Amino acid sequence: MGEVISFQPSCEFYFNLGMTAFSKNRYKKAIVYLERAQTLAQTDDDYVFANCQLAICLQYDNRYNEAILQLEQLNKHYGKNHPEIQYFLANCYAFMNQFEDSFQCVQGYLTSGQQEFKTEAMDLLSQLRTELGNF
Repeated sequence: MGEVISFQPSCEFYFNLGMTAFSKNRYKKAIVYLERAQTLAQTDDDYVFANCQLAICLQYDNRYNEAILQLEQLNKHYGKNHPEIQYFLANCYAFMNQFEDSFQCVQGYLTSGQQEFKTEAMDLLSQLRTELGNF
């Protein structure tokens, strides 16, 4: 008989499966994997990261309201230490034509000092100013 290999599923394992499915435009499968990943997260950072990616997948699956709810809850509990949540939330709001909410979130992100999505956030801010008539 063959050797028994122990398998301990982890956040990282399911996260990687989810991102592979996402890269192949298999959003529903990616959502399932990322939902599993976030339940296995052992740190706040892993939990936030998995949930942000989950919200992005929901957005790509045209489930904007679910993505917004996910990100709003995440922002309420982790936003102070993870300003990138505001950037992702701003994108979802913009897709739903909630430009005022999007504007507030993107400004919050930009004033946080985080630089990871600064270029994208500045582009979004410019588009929002056009939409809102605030050149």
